[in-house]
Amino acid sequence: MPLLLPTKQVVIMFILMFVGWICYQVKFLHEQTVKDLTKILLYVVSPCLIINSFRQSFSVTRLIQFSLIFLLVLVLFVFKIIVSSVLFNKRIIKDEQKRTILRYAGTYTNAGFMGIPLVQALLGNNGVFFAVPYLIIYNVFMWTHGIRMFTRKKQSFKESFHQAIVNPNIIAAIVGMILFVIQIKLPDIVSDPMNYIANLNTPLSMIVIGTNLGAINLKEDWHDKLVWSGVLVRNLFFPLIILGFLLILPLPSIAKMTTLIMAACPVAGVVVLFSLISNFEVKFPTKLMCLSTLVAIITIPVIISLANLMGI
Repeated sequence: MPLLLPTKQVVIMFILMFVGWICYQVKFLHEQTVKDLTKILLYVVSPCLIINSFRQSFSVTRLIQFSLIFLLVLVLFVFKIIVSSVLFNKRIIKDEQKRTILRYAGTYTNAGFMGIPLVQALLGNNGVFFAVPYLIIYNVFMWTHGIRMFTRKKQSFKESFHQAIVNPNIIAAIVGMILFVIQIKLPDIVSDPMNYIANLNTPLSMIVIGTNLGAINLKEDWHDKLVWSGVLVRNLFFPLIILGFLLILPLPSIAKMTTLIMAACPVAGVVVLFSLISNFEVKFPTKLMCLSTLVAIITIPVIISLANLMGI
């Protein structure tokens, strides 16, 4: 995959984000509208896209590959949690809230709203198929480990796990896997509307992300070294480490590239949501999320091109 292709796709996505930013600035979109669009993405568009990705011929080989990616992503999340805790420890980051936010940002990428659209654009439905294990593990960890980092165990593990399991992306993955294994073909009257809805994923996701970028003040925030430490760990350090892991694994190139793209995405926007519900100061996570997203226009194409040069 030449450098121009991922760069072009990332630039297209940032143009869509800019449209979202403009719409928010001129009041075509309001805070409640953005929340409503986010719900539509989470509960309607994304599940349709995931189910669509399973609409392909069944083979034991693909099922095994899917399972191996699932195990790989599980290991990667445990690895990221441990390393983030070491990098952003109490001796280095004195402020407890910022330490929690940086650890979360190092571990969790914007896999759903940015990773899936990018994988879909570059690798098609076959890529989305291999992105589903990442989404499943991401959601389970986010609603168990992730939220407990902020709430300090106010939720029981059982409650957190239940939140993760009833996530629409996971339900869609289960439905899709059943359709894939038993090879049920959906009638056109069902599959065609699903295709139309799934095609909304990229433009709608980017517009929603773009509405958040107005919160950043580049002149002021550009010099925040703590924010930059989080951006470098999220956008470069972990993707490069994961690239090293992928190089030695006997997996299909498309599965490796999909996993790498999902891992190379910027900081998840949920970091702001979790900060809000835990009464954390939200300026720091907002700056971190916005700067990480802006820097991704350079880092994602670089990571993908480096992977291509190394044979993925």
